[in-house]
Amino acid sequence: MRVLSLLSLVLISGAQPVTKLQDPILVAGLKVWRKPGAIQGGAACASCHSPDGIELAVYGFDDANLMRRAVPHLGAKESRTLVAYLHALKLKLKVVAPRDPNLDRPLQPGGRVLAGGTAAERDLAFGLELRKYVPALFAPQIDTIDQAKVAESELLRVSLQDLRIGIPLNRLSEDFAHGNDHSTIAQWLPELGSGVAKKQLAGWYSEQDKYITKPTVSNLKALLDAHSRMVNTSRMMGFSALSVLKYRALLVWQDRLRNHVDSVTSRLASEVAAYGNYNPIWEVGEMARQMMDRDPASLGMDAENQRTKLAGGSLANQLHSLRLSWFWAGWLSDQGLFKTSHDDKTRLGMWLSESLSQDGPYPMHNVFANARRQAVVSNDVMSWGEPLVRRRRIWEMAGLRSFNFQTRDLPNDPEYRKLVIGFTANCFRMNLLLLQDDIQRTGAVWVKQNTTANIAEMIEFIRTYDPAHASRADDLQAKLLRLVEKAHERNQFAPQIPTKSRSASGSASR
Repeated sequence: MRVLSLLSLVLISGAQPVTKLQDPILVAGLKVWRKPGAIQGGAACASCHSPDGIELAVYGFDDANLMRRAVPHLGAKESRTLVAYLHALKLKLKVVAPRDPNLDRPLQPGGRVLAGGTAAERDLAFGLELRKYVPALFAPQIDTIDQAKVAESELLRVSLQDLRIGIPLNRLSEDFAHGNDHSTIAQWLPELGSGVAKKQLAGWYSEQDKYITKPTVSNLKALLDAHSRMVNTSRMMGFSALSVLKYRALLVWQDRLRNHVDSVTSRLASEVAAYGNYNPIWEVGEMARQMMDRDPASLGMDAENQRTKLAGGSLANQLHSLRLSWFWAGWLSDQGLFKTSHDDKTRLGMWLSESLSQDGPYPMHNVFANARRQAVVSNDVMSWGEPLVRRRRIWEMAGLRSFNFQTRDLPNDPEYRKLVIGFTANCFRMNLLLLQDDIQRTGAVWVKQNTTANIAEMIEFIRTYDPAHASRADDLQAKLLRLVEKAHERNQFAPQIPTKSRSASGSASR
């Protein structure tokens, strides 16, 4: 269906519209965007989407589908105004190559998922891909402190926005009208509205206007703060709360779109740094985790959403996809996980590891994520949640070991199994040798009992699954235990204040 409007004629002619013709369309369209609709309790487009619809403008949704979705809410006339508005927004944003809504997955590293029909095939593909980036961790054996430092440096240099993974992150939108394969809640768009009460909408849209005018990190924070004040998810049933959390995460992602940094992955995203202990993208995965093994009715999933969202698979399977996707995407925003939550199981990577095991399994991804998390926290003070009480370096691989995933998820295929074991053993050796170096330099260790237990578990894995190097592992364990015994014991209640000195990489010196 073609929307015949002033803007459509401009598009057909190929001419660039002038501002005085573009502005009225944008002004009228934004009013329609915020107008209460005839269904879903009067929800407006703005109830489930970004403040101005930027995420629809950058995607190649055709007019027919836009009209199909809009007409039940707004009627035909105002739906045409809305579609013309989205075209005008494309022009304003200079969108020349709209994203394919079926192929593009927001925040997907490298732009595309690694090939493979199963989690195992994609995890193996990830291991082979990773070998190009961190060759030291795929060498026959890391055997010296210098080799361990080289491996850690390679690990820290990996650009996670470029490193393709075998985990398919969720698409922006899944639409039941396109078939049962698209009948799922594993998408970015919320199934229900933002939760802002009608009496608060004027104030809410005023906050949005401030943000649209000046989309800075501080104004995004103000927008999210305002939404958190207006909408209390603790009083909502699971499905409603999930929609609200998706909405907040969408606000974060559309801000990255707006500022042309949607695919840029630093160790700590600016909006997470601004918040501290709150990571909106991670929160969606956390809500999915809490909803696991619950039935639709007990989660408050209404009949219409059950009809349109459960035709393609069980809710449990959809939640597995949702948890994994959003945990990985949330981890990309805070690779140390100390800024994301006060929950220690989050900070230590336990929930991420549980998801990578139960929602796959993806053992190569799991070992890599744990090793990267530790390298980031060990070297980047900015990743710390509490810099005065947190140790500079950590060595426990806690997320992986807490549930014995390093053993439980070992594959049977010989080539794949060899790759996983070799990589895991080298990650363990790297950490043990870096621990040795740290104790030798500082004469201190964190909680001797825990350190000794961590050493024993990592050595046991090497001894069991890499028996050719068992004797060297035993020698390393004996050396470490002697160092631990002689070392001064630190604990989490003794402040360790970073000095003002910084290394070239920005790490705190001790």
